[in-house]
Amino acid sequence: MKLVQKYLIKEIFPYFILGNFFFMLLLLIEKLVSLADLFFTKNVPIILLIETIIYLLPSIFFITIPLAGLLSTLICFSRLSADSELIAMKSIGADNKSLMKPLIYFGVFVAIVNGLMGGYLLEKGSTLAFNNLNQIVKNISINDLKPNEMYTDIPNIILTVKKKNSNTDFENITIIHKVEGFIINASKGSIQPTDTSSIEMIFQQGKVTVGDITKNITTIQFDNMSLNLPLNVNIAQAINSPLTMSLTQLIDNIDNPKVAFELGKRISTPISAIVMILFGFSLGVFLSRSGKSFGIIVAIGISAIYNVLMLYFENNAGKLAINPTLQACIPLFILIFMLIISLNRSL
Repeated sequence: MKLVQKYLIKEIFPYFILGNFFFMLLLLIEKLVSLADLFFTKNVPIILLIETIIYLLPSIFFITIPLAGLLSTLICFSRLSADSELIAMKSIGADNKSLMKPLIYFGVFVAIVNGLMGGYLLEKGSTLAFNNLNQIVKNISINDLKPNEMYTDIPNIILTVKKKNSNTDFENITIIHKVEGFIINASKGSIQPTDTSSIEMIFQQGKVTVGDITKNITTIQFDNMSLNLPLNVNIAQAINSPLTMSLTQLIDNIDNPKVAFELGKRISTPISAIVMILFGFSLGVFLSRSGKSFGIIVAIGISAIYNVLMLYFENNAGKLAINPTLQACIPLFILIFMLIISLNRSL
């Protein structure tokens, strides 16, 4: 019997590794496109982009590990069923309950790894990635601002210049603030990044035009004027603050719905690894003779539903009449309910 159990782990493990890389690529593809754009169009150093991708991996593997557990066991047992190997195992006394034993051990091991990922590596990696993204913002700064083209990387601002003397000095500058409703025209000025991921603008010889709700227009002339505005680069939005918090910091800031949800997610996700591994087993046995391809389709479908639910509750954290920490556990509860039904059919 131990030989059968070792054989199962040997069969599952390669699928588990491949599953992690498969789901990792699915989650990384959007970020890779954004980072590639920064490399090719904004001349961001490639080493900085590679480091950022590496630092993002813990947050990605934290999500992919349970999904890979589902995929690996579902494919494995679908293949064993299709090749009649399960029948051979049962002929020597291995029933479904005994086959679950190594899966439980494997699930606990995977859950511990995922718990360490969420409890330590995710926070460290996300913090380093966040620092790199801030560095990327400073690196591209205003350097890609071109004459006679609209620059929109500053929140709520449309910026144009007629002439670019250097990376920081410009002539005939026009700034339109879409929210405040004012327009700044200056004959010349300097625009440069600061150490706080913002830009400092110093204008000379210009005017500010402001309109109010009664459509009255006011124009103010100036000789010198300064303005400090935050930079906004889309890739910098890939990391949000709860991801950079340790478990202790999450608990200390649990009054924030987003933080409370992240805490629940860090607790529920490792547990979901065990549930998904057992779920993959029950589906693989139930969907006998379906083969690998059908198992992959089913695993992707379940993974998509699980992540859509998680994303829905994350986006509505604090908006529903449910504790945000508990909201993060709802997809897990649904998965457990589905597992119970599936096990009743397969055992």
